[in-house]
Amino acid sequence: MPTLKSWDLKILVTLNAYFAKHSSFNKILAEYLIYFLPVILIVVWFWSKESKKLALRGLFSIILAWPIFSTIIGKLVNRPRPFEVSGVQELLFHRPDYSFPSDHAAALFALAFSFWFSGAKKLALGVFAYALVISFFRVATGIHWPSDILAGIVIGLIAAYTIDLFDKPLNIVYNFILKIAHFLRLA
Repeated sequence: MPTLKSWDLKILVTLNAYFAKHSSFNKILAEYLIYFLPVILIVVWFWSKESKKLALRGLFSIILAWPIFSTIIGKLVNRPRPFEVSGVQELLFHRPDYSFPSDHAAALFALAFSFWFSGAKKLALGVFAYALVISFFRVATGIHWPSDILAGIVIGLIAAYTIDLFDKPLNIVYNFILKIAHFLRLA
């Protein structure tokens, strides 16, 4: 593990030192860009009749990745954030809660992998790029260690794969939600 810790610290310190001096977009890219995630789901939902299930699968993958898997692992590991222990500059205010794994990376990559497994490859590639930008700046601003992001990617993959694995039984839930949405004239 000493190699992973030194790798984490080396990457973090290099990125943090650079972006402390050279980026005025840190807050937008590391903190605010995540709020575009619901917009993606809403656009996919209303894109076509067939895309509604794609949006639901993505949403279920996010829920499994972030508030379930990531939260449980975070409470078990309870790793402090880099700005608390490494001497890097805190470029954005963040409450000092657990760092590992990255909730943002888990949610974003869960959505990207969900789209990929559903066959929406071009959309998935766009979400992968979106996820990488946010994840990169979460490290650069001292909020996450690089290994937190890697763990988030793995959690996102596992969550999306789990939802894909249970696609047939979840069709009952999807159809129920779609009936409610039709009744409310949202589908």
